[in-house]
Amino acid sequence: MKYSRYDFILVLLSFFQASGLLLWAIYFNDLYFNENCLIFLLQLFLFYFNPIVTTHNFLHTPFFTSSWMNSSFAILNSMNLGLPQILYKYHHLNHHRHNNSLEDPSSTYLFGKNKKQEHWISYSARSLFREGTTLAFKQTLQKKETAQLLVETLSTLFFWSMLVFINWKFFICAYLPLFYAGWFLAHVENYFEHFKARAPSNRFGNAVSFYGRGYNIVMFNEGYHQEHHISPQEHWSKRPETTLRYQKQMREAGAYTAKLPPLLGMFER
Repeated sequence: MKYSRYDFILVLLSFFQASGLLLWAIYFNDLYFNENCLIFLLQLFLFYFNPIVTTHNFLHTPFFTSSWMNSSFAILNSMNLGLPQILYKYHHLNHHRHNNSLEDPSSTYLFGKNKKQEHWISYSARSLFREGTTLAFKQTLQKKETAQLLVETLSTLFFWSMLVFINWKFFICAYLPLFYAGWFLAHVENYFEHFKARAPSNRFGNAVSFYGRGYNIVMFNEGYHQEHHISPQEHWSKRPETTLRYQKQMREAGAYTAKLPPLLGMFER
């Protein structure tokens, strides 16, 4: 592994997610309703976890020293995301370029009213279908990464075709709701990682961190989100050090510290 042996856990989880979906499709009709519900919840966590932790960290700090291994992992992971990972890449790089300002296609302010952030429900429900993906597609072509986009697109379509071939009822009744719910939760997470951020234009105050120990163990320090915006190319294991290094600047910028994990941000007062 290029940066840390702990990144191999994320690789394993990605394999587990993909293989688990295939096995679930095979045995879907033989399982009781409550068993399918439990598997749905497990796969929902894995689906939400992937873009927030696995893919996110992979984009900033690729797991492997070999470029072909990184490309191969991107192909596998596109199957898990249900869309080409390279589109996520450029969509996310735009987010870091504009840091939740109105130029950011994933900004929580973009569709808000009276210069306020959009409501978290409409933001999370609609973000998957908004223009950011189209912009990411154009940027992928401009960067001459058409071949990788094509392979990732074909791998995603092949994976979907396998699920349909194995059990079309599973695809409609379980996978499609899982796909939408997983991305919905991922957008909830992104929303509350910027909700109440006091200074979108200030790199020391344009995001929100949550420092709960249990959350950050499970989520590979995802809670250190302000720190991530300060040093996006720094490995996730180094983010607590970024806190110490920039404490003064973050305090002066009024960086907000959440009391609850992002998925529970709507309950914070």
